Amino acid sequence: MSLTSLGFFMFLSVTFALYYLVPRFQREILLAGSLFFYFSASAMGGFSLTIVIGYIFCITYFGAFLIEKYRREDRKRNLVTFLCVAGLTAGLFVLKYAFNLSTLVLSVLRVEQEISWLNFVAVMGMSYFTLSAIGYLMDVSWGTYGPERNAGMVALFLFYFPALVSGPVVRFGHMREQYRERHALCYDNVAFGLRRMVWGYFKKLVISDRFGLVVSGVYGDLASFGGADILIATLCYAVQLYTDFSGCMDIVLGASQLFGISLPENFNAPFLSRTVQEFWQRWHITLGVWFKDYVMYPMQKSKHMVQLGKRARKRLGKKTGRKLPFYLSMVVLWFLIGIWHGGTGYYFMASAVIPFFLLMGGDLLQPVFEKLKKLLKIRKEGWIFRLFQRARTLLLICVCWVFVCAAGTAEGFAALGQALTHPFRVHIGQIIGAENLGRKTLVIFGLTILLGAIEYILQERGTSIKEFLDRRRYGVRVAVLYAELLLILLVGMVGNSAFIYFQF
Repeated sequence: MSLTSLGFFMFLSVTFALYYLVPRFQREILLAGSLFFYFSASAMGGFSLTIVIGYIFCITYFGAFLIEKYRREDRKRNLVTFLCVAGLTAGLFVLKYAFNLSTLVLSVLRVEQEISWLNFVAVMGMSYFTLSAIGYLMDVSWGTYGPERNAGMVALFLFYFPALVSGPVVRFGHMREQYRERHALCYDNVAFGLRRMVWGYFKKLVISDRFGLVVSGVYGDLASFGGADILIATLCYAVQLYTDFSGCMDIVLGASQLFGISLPENFNAPFLSRTVQEFWQRWHITLGVWFKDYVMYPMQKSKHMVQLGKRARKRLGKKTGRKLPFYLSMVVLWFLIGIWHGGTGYYFMASAVIPFFLLMGGDLLQPVFEKLKKLLKIRKEGWIFRLFQRARTLLLICVCWVFVCAAGTAEGFAALGQALTHPFRVHIGQIIGAENLGRKTLVIFGLTILLGAIEYILQERGTSIKEFLDRRRYGVRVAVLYAELLLILLVGMVGNSAFIYFQF
């Protein structure tokens, strides 16, 4: 059951009706609907999926009580927490990454070994609800809140269907009170939810899939294209990925709002970022915040890291000594983020290695950049410099995505080499003809550029397209909604279109 299928609309309508017709059992209806959706949408068989769900739930639910049992015994509490987290991580590793990582290791060691038995059917959403489960156990261990006694509440937190397929990564503290409340049918919630869902479908079906045609056309036959083509295709992938992922978030956040439940935002205009660091703070927000809160900050505050910092400051000086623990924690942070995104070399390169070096390089070279700004008398807040910073940041991020588009580490380096050796070779006509894009697609490209320019101008004025429309009259908002629906019907690539981030 894809989010773009008729089956999903029917499922959502039935769940919505029952939710408000039988308000006494709203939580139970959501849980039953979530499990039905999960079994309908997942590629794994029912029996195997039941075992996986039971495994995750039991560790999360009963593990929290074990942790609470040893509240006053730090050593035992930490051991139980470690074992629970290790159990959740092991399940994720075996089912999602064992085959890819084993294949990578064997290829590096040049060992031929049959390991197809490790290639399990992917479990939908496991990367997301595993992180949520780990966060819940860590919060119980830290005493943020006690273990939840209502088993249905914990199950709903783990498998709530809007957040199941592609995030966002949710926190129990954020969801608990919303699940406990009885929600009355509210016009504002329904209107906002439907508007946001339509906007998400528009981004996915009208914009993302169209830009994907250019990406597949160029990267499917790299030898025939030059550097300018690769740059255009990679920029198209940036638009494709953003409108695909943020469109999915709009759909699931809108669907959740229909039930009066708010999920955390996952994007904040990332392409308007002026630095690489700011980009990652605006992109996949809940994932980045999760890794900082549960990995990076605890590591920096740990006894061993504090002692390392003190020794480093004595031997290397205050400035370098202060940075060393930070850099070490960043290594661990980005290593884990890279593993989370997939056990393949090119995903690890794109989501861990290059971002880490871009961030560390920017931090180390910051004094040099400041001197250059003073030397060239650059106005830091001038609109030209801001535009330059945003374009520079986007191009640096696109270097990461070259490896994803090329679907291989060696292929990614080859694509970058080809782009640098033939930078001015361009075949726009061939790009358009390769996938028979036609006039519709060119119009969509122009519309996307226009929307991007409007968003840029509004952002400069401290607002956004959504906030701008919210201040318009009812008739204007309805007209925009109908225009989106019309474009989806006329030029949208409607079908069982898969979302890119579903694979995680």
